[in-house]
Amino acid sequence: MNRAKGRLRVVCAFPSLRVQRANALTRQRTNGFTLVEMLIVTVLLFIVGGGMLSTFLTGQASFMSGEAYVQVQQEARHAFDLMVRELREAQMGPTFPITISAGPKQINFQVALGYNDRVACQNPARTCWGGENVVGNWLHYAIIGSGSAAQLVRYLDASETGAPPLPTTCVSPNCRVLANNIRRENDPTKGPVYTTFAYDSTNKVVTIVLQIERNDARLPGGRQATPVLSSLVKLRN
Repeated sequence: MNRAKGRLRVVCAFPSLRVQRANALTRQRTNGFTLVEMLIVTVLLFIVGGGMLSTFLTGQASFMSGEAYVQVQQEARHAFDLMVRELREAQMGPTFPITISAGPKQINFQVALGYNDRVACQNPARTCWGGENVVGNWLHYAIIGSGSAAQLVRYLDASETGAPPLPTTCVSPNCRVLANNIRRENDPTKGPVYTTFAYDSTNKVVTIVLQIERNDARLPGGRQATPVLSSLVKLRN
């Protein structure tokens, strides 16, 4: 009987242990997380969130930098294409010479309007020169403005003077902006002035040196600039 009773007592003890463990787990769930657990979770969230934010900001800066670089490159190439195409037809003779003015921020020239065309030239058969189909007018490429507002413009001088003063603003229809954000100022932190014009009358070559930069506080370093671009234009006339 004692053995049987002992066995019964042992068997009856198991349910009470299960109940005690269940009660302990219930109390633990009711009490919530400890301070140490909360601190560990908070630190982990900060680390993960900081890594994600850093990745996002790095990607955003890289995207903006690439977009700005493409923009300034396209603007520079567009301006070069327009100038080179027109300068190839410029007159380089003594009657209508190509001149550089405004130290050397402006180039002044005329292009052929007609060859042996009495209607276009309004004269006996000869070659006439001018700009925008107007005999005697001058075409000019010039850098106007200052700082980040500097522009490369193409304008027509209707007064028939070879080297007029730089315009203060570009107003159509006689003026057209070829490129914005021209680098023209002599900044010791960025190097010498880069955007210039030069004319070699001996070799009949016009040299254009151009740099465009975009200033934006969101860009790495606050700016994005093209390399110093240079083009040599061999004159035909």
